Amino acid sequence: MEKETLIDGNMLFSIGIFTILTGFLLIIIGIALSLRQESGSMQTHSNRTDTFGRETRNESPADAETPFHGSPPQKGPKSEIKTGGVIMLGPIPIIFGSDKESAKTATILAIILMLLSLLIFRASFF
Repeated sequence: MEKETLIDGNMLFSIGIFTILTGFLLIIIGIALSLRQESGSMQTHSNRTDTFGRETRNESPADAETPFHGSPPQKGPKSEIKTGGVIMLGPIPIIFGSDKESAKTATILAIILMLLSLLIFRASFF
């Protein structure tokens, strides 16, 4: 009598292909969102700045203020970007993050991925 497995080879292959395609799709969506955000922030800043970040004016050189007596350049609101990630080398995760909260989230993700991989590999051997 032949042992039945919970997941056969074709199903495991399909799950693998689906996971890879989902990963590529998430990467493409992330790049598109980053580019959209970057183009939006570029539109808020004027292109009329010199190399030191000061606004240039259409004045004659005699009327222009000297850089030592001018007001400091106005800066927009600062945005804070937090990142984190997990690199899986087989069952061993490498976790990184820019702050503690991102690293915690990446750790939870790593634990979930490790348990998921153990469940899939255990099911394929029975």
